[in-house]
Amino acid sequence: MATQEDVQFHYDIDNDFFKLFLDKKYRVYSCGVWEQAENLEEAQKNKLKRIADYGHVKNGHNVLDIGCGWGGMLNYCIDVRGASTATGLTLSQAQYDYIHHLSNSSISVKLSSWAEFEKKEKFDSIISIGAMEHFSSLEDFKKGKQQDVYRNFFQCCSDFSTNDAHLGLQTIVTFKKPDSLQSMKDTHYLLKHVFPGSVLPGINDLHAAMLGIYEPVELKTIGFDYARTVLEWKNRLILNKEKIIKLYGEKLWIHYNFYFDAARRSFENGYTNLVQMSLRKII
Repeated sequence: MATQEDVQFHYDIDNDFFKLFLDKKYRVYSCGVWEQAENLEEAQKNKLKRIADYGHVKNGHNVLDIGCGWGGMLNYCIDVRGASTATGLTLSQAQYDYIHHLSNSSISVKLSSWAEFEKKEKFDSIISIGAMEHFSSLEDFKKGKQQDVYRNFFQCCSDFSTNDAHLGLQTIVTFKKPDSLQSMKDTHYLLKHVFPGSVLPGINDLHAAMLGIYEPVELKTIGFDYARTVLEWKNRLILNKEKIIKLYGEKLWIHYNFYFDAARRSFENGYTNLVQMSLRKII
């Protein structure tokens, strides 16, 4: 599993930096759903709705969001879906501080991984968006232990939740090996310089890991939506070029441009894809 240091390497640059290119309301750092969306704000709201639907988030529910980012889904569940409480888990100190200072009594955040989280209650719905990519390390993968890691995650989700609870899951997955020099370069850059300590899950590994714990009741793959999301992030990055270079330096500006281009190419050529799943607990 990626360490807290690995996660903070990417997410703890500065909260205001991410504000410059993410959607304005929910500050979501993952793929949007572009069907019937005209801009990034609408695409991200569409995504939150779909994953909340997949997690069967309802009025009065207690919701757990594993890998909660800056709390967009937590706010959505409380304000739009009428959840009673929303608890987020993150390993990013900056994200933890941001949510903690929102001072919403219905929202709580823990600086913890799912493996270390000590539950005090059963949750009615569980959400995880863009976190599973960090669960298995390169060492886990080399030792063939990635399925064990994912299976432990699914088992923890089951243990955390009521019998009727669903898991709404969104994750990047690998569908094929890099098949060109450019895709190999892109993969190397993303794993070494953007998300160190992490390896993307394979779709077959996820299916094997959830066996007997969860069953998928709905599944969508929308990799091209991620390519469009990344392109929108880059366009907003460009609009703020002078501010970014002034505040954070030209090196960070160059890094994020290359990162966004590499990620977009990976989704466009099908090496990576984006999977959204509604999983029903097996009891």
